[in-house]
Amino acid sequence: MLIVLSITTLLAAACGGGTANNAESKVVPASAGIDELVAAAKKEEQLTVYSAQDLTALNNLAKAFEAKYPGIDVKTVRGVDGDLGVKVETEFNTGKGIADMYVSASLSWVKPQAEAKRFLAPTGPELTGKGDYDAKQYVHDGNYFETNSAVLTFGWNTKLHSQGLTDYPDLLDPSLAGGKIGVIEPTAPSIVDFYLWLEETYGADFVKKLAAQKPRIYPSALPMGEAMQSGEIAAGSFVAPITLDPAKKKGAPVDYRMPPNGVWGARYYGMVLSTGPHPNAGQLFANFMVTAEGQKLITPSAGSVLPKVPGTVITNDKVRVQDPAKLTPEAVAAYQKKWKSLFQ
Repeated sequence: MLIVLSITTLLAAACGGGTANNAESKVVPASAGIDELVAAAKKEEQLTVYSAQDLTALNNLAKAFEAKYPGIDVKTVRGVDGDLGVKVETEFNTGKGIADMYVSASLSWVKPQAEAKRFLAPTGPELTGKGDYDAKQYVHDGNYFETNSAVLTFGWNTKLHSQGLTDYPDLLDPSLAGGKIGVIEPTAPSIVDFYLWLEETYGADFVKKLAAQKPRIYPSALPMGEAMQSGEIAAGSFVAPITLDPAKKKGAPVDYRMPPNGVWGARYYGMVLSTGPHPNAGQLFANFMVTAEGQKLITPSAGSVLPKVPGTVITNDKVRVQDPAKLTPEAVAAYQKKWKSLFQ
């Protein structure tokens, strides 16, 4: 049975230390094959996934996995990277794991954890180069792997802003001032990267000009898109085609466009966690996510790690890669402080 949980509060870091569960010794090796992995996963009966991916797509993926592998229940926890990363670190520090797999778009968080050897080596056939997934390209040192990518752009309410938008600078139209635009709060390094990309692409003062429009602030793309649909705002600077396309099909007065100078996106990175209590089920779910069936479910109107997946708009190799050197904890904190001084 699929259970969906919400992260509403930021967890405090654990005060004490801890040791990780010896999950690696419980994992069926890649050499054993998919049948043995499935059998071991079914013995564990369940798994928990933390993810920053789109909730609807994530739920669809989990339901399909449960149908394909009956007897394994999937619990999904969807939240922003800033919250989920703290939760995972708490589990690492205490050795009391809840999540078996985590998917994050914040490479600056993922890399240090990989260097600390906190992820299990992938064992599924796709992730070990025995399928269509390009493991050489997408599985990285430290045992994290690319699962798909989010593509974000600008959008508008067609009733409130009938002339539409052609590029990000159109958000600076005086008619959109005074709370008519939505912006995202940079709570995670991946969102700081979005603002850095805006400044690199449209000028160092673009974000300052955007702040001068006195926009409304949202925690993620999902509530921003919903606010645009309801008419709370006339335009959004960070909306996801993956959520707008279904709304458009149902008649919602929304539209979006891809900017002419390139699209900003965030590659998602998957990890099977060393503290996970159900490591084989985590491995099986990770493998399923990068199959053709899994990609069709997790990446509609977004980016895929496989070519020619119906409904996707781009492949991961064409999506911007974050530069961790520009997204150190100190750099992120400094940018967040600068951003708050502009927007609040």
